[in-house]
Amino acid sequence: MQHNTLLYHFFLDPLAHGTVCMMVAYLVAPAQFIKVVHQETGESYTSIINRCIDSRNIKLFFSGAHIYAFRQVIAALSFGLSQWLFRCSINYYPITYFTLSVSWECFLAGIVETIVTVYSETKEIAANKGPLIKRKERVMDIFTPVLLRNILSASPCILAHALTKDTNGIGINIIVNTLLGIAASALTMPFDLIATQNCGAEMRMTWIGRLKHNITVEKKFLSIFNGLTMRILQIVPYSIGHGLVMLFLGKS
Repeated sequence: MQHNTLLYHFFLDPLAHGTVCMMVAYLVAPAQFIKVVHQETGESYTSIINRCIDSRNIKLFFSGAHIYAFRQVIAALSFGLSQWLFRCSINYYPITYFTLSVSWECFLAGIVETIVTVYSETKEIAANKGPLIKRKERVMDIFTPVLLRNILSASPCILAHALTKDTNGIGINIIVNTLLGIAASALTMPFDLIATQNCGAEMRMTWIGRLKHNITVEKKFLSIFNGLTMRILQIVPYSIGHGLVMLFLGKS
């Protein structure tokens, strides 16, 4: 019976997470568009929004919506797969310590998503940089910061589920996911920007070296949080979506 349950979740977990995140992706696609333009040009959010509205071209907000949604579906499918791997691992070797269990679940989510999506993310960053790229992009240039970002990005819904799974109602789950999602957005923003900076950079650096370079040489430490507001508007809905799916599947 246990094997049948694991097989059931092998198909259901990725499908459920992927479906929910596809809907969320189209919902938050304008936030992604505004974030990219803001980080590239330094133009304020208000100016970007007003310019698009004044031109009566609302479609601009969804310029990359299809590609963005496709990437998020892949990431969501990998998250569902990581949930199945976590179920298998704790059936094989039960983890009784709360912190260790949550950490292991977050690591699995981060490593699976990174392996599945890092190559396409490398190509996406290189395409966005265009003529600004200095050399051939390599996966290893961004692997570590992307892995750290993905582990932290997965933590809100996983931790919220662990904290609220025994409570009644979904309201508390949504509230905890929202608060943890905001925190994760701030924590992951530097890793997200460092990955962009490292991809195809003229001088190869480790992610720690790039961070130190920003602080001591470029003196742009605060700039690594550029686009944080839009990232919060993206991360929180995904965190809530994943959390609700986990809550629902946990009862099935």
